[in-house]
Amino acid sequence: MKRSIVKMKLNSRSDFIATLGEINLEFEEPYWQHDRIFVPKNFNRDKSQPRLSLRTIVKNPEKDATYALVLRRHFEEGKLDIVNATPVKDYTEAAHILFQLGYVLKYEVSRRRQELNMGNTIKILIDKIDNLPGYYAKIESDLSDEDDTMVAYNDLVETFKVLKVKGSPIPMTYGELVESSTHDTVAG
Repeated sequence: MKRSIVKMKLNSRSDFIATLGEINLEFEEPYWQHDRIFVPKNFNRDKSQPRLSLRTIVKNPEKDATYALVLRRHFEEGKLDIVNATPVKDYTEAAHILFQLGYVLKYEVSRRRQELNMGNTIKILIDKIDNLPGYYAKIESDLSDEDDTMVAYNDLVETFKVLKVKGSPIPMTYGELVESSTHDTVAG
């Protein structure tokens, strides 16, 4: 699936939620999500190589977790992501398959996430990432083959402005942000 995604750091989670509440939009209850992100050996993000994530989702602590395998491929020049996901029944077996295919574990990212679905094609997410200060928001828009990816990306940036979020889009993945934060802490 083609998707345009814009991520921003929030100055205030409560202000962001209140702004959306003013137009009668409410987020679902928060849930926990953990991604183990695998990449090909000699991974180079600039070459738009695919990343595979084994995702664990716990929406209700009284029920079993669900698992998914998520393929993500980012094309920076077109501000486009290709994202496909499929449910996984046996998490351990899926991890072994990834290792056998030559993928290596690059990042682990845990988050508490809230979702707001705006129709069938647009989703707003608020994420609290373990080991990172503050909150992040993402707007994801599913695109058809006819959609212009740059126009879609710029629309999402403008949407953040309308929602009173200040700053610039963050091009780094959560894994890269956590890794960068860890290096900054070690170096400092």
